Amino acid sequence: MLFSALGFVALSSAFSSVAAAPALSQFQLGGADAGKAAINWGAGALSKLGDDGRADTNTIWSWYDCGEPTDALTIKSLKLSPDPPKPGHNLTIYATGTANSLIAEGAYADVVVKLGLIKLLTKRFDVCEELAGANATLQCPITPDDYAIVQTVELPIEIPRAKFVVDAKVFTQDDEPAACINLMINFLAPNA
Repeated sequence: MLFSALGFVALSSAFSSVAAAPALSQFQLGGADAGKAAINWGAGALSKLGDDGRADTNTIWSWYDCGEPTDALTIKSLKLSPDPPKPGHNLTIYATGTANSLIAEGAYADVVVKLGLIKLLTKRFDVCEELAGANATLQCPITPDDYAIVQTVELPIEIPRAKFVVDAKVFTQDDEPAACINLMINFLAPNA
């Protein structure tokens, strides 16, 4: 639940960084077609930018709980609005889950945002600090209970048309695994 919001906050930060970076075709990759080849390679097997500029896709976004049943946090549901996410719009995340044990000051999340196999952002977030700074509906300390959170993040208009993966691993204040989530968002899709 709270790590899904952290994942999207990290994704928003990564998009801002990627949007400011030069396009792949501007790098010296060995010719004019090298940038397009790199983009197509990074898009993976599910999505590929065609010669006509169209994007074909099997999915817009998905997630899975990569945590263990013994983790301190369990995700029950994750919904987005708008669905699918749209560059240049606010993205509201609705998540429900269960805190199975106390989450307090010192809890953190390690978040990695990738484009294909390329890591765009690796960042450690202080969970309680992020919740407080984001004015989230959930704040620390988080006591064992069922929770529903709503979090809105701004997605930059400059988000590159690509498929991104966010891996977020949350740890308790005692450095014990608390949760794990994997998010995939595909901005290659025509309606994204």
